[in-house]
Amino acid sequence: MSIAGTVEWKKETVGAEVWTEAIDCPESWGELPARNLNKKLLDAEIERAKLLLALGEDWDGEGSPGYSGTTLDRAIAFLNMHTERLSDMYGIQVPIPSIGPGPEGSIDIHWKQPTWELLVNIPEDVEKMAAFYGDNYGSQKVRGSLNPEYFNVGIAEWLAN
Repeated sequence: MSIAGTVEWKKETVGAEVWTEAIDCPESWGELPARNLNKKLLDAEIERAKLLLALGEDWDGEGSPGYSGTTLDRAIAFLNMHTERLSDMYGIQVPIPSIGPGPEGSIDIHWKQPTWELLVNIPEDVEKMAAFYGDNYGSQKVRGSLNPEYFNVGIAEWLAN
């Protein structure tokens, strides 16, 4: 059965009150395979991130550069590579991150969960390494750099938490 229209979310839902887009889905979200739901949510976040491209130069009034499609594409490729590989190889559904503006034309991919967070910053310059920072709010913090063109096992371990 397909439903379309506006659906009211329960008040305890965080981050969304009303579903504003018509989507064909089963009668209950529980019937939708987790992988399909995760993919739809990730695709929605990627579409939202495309709004960064419209910001233009000096978007913050402090001289910040605009965001390029190339940088966003690299961030999306990094994100898809890690989510798809973890799903395909291990059946792990990675939480949906926020994709947002970083400094100097870079793109931030930020996962924030109740017990951990991970931030990966994809630089505008394709010759530079991506930077990352992870914190499990307890005994472990990690930071470093990585080549965003390759699957990174350390990042995958954080996402598998």
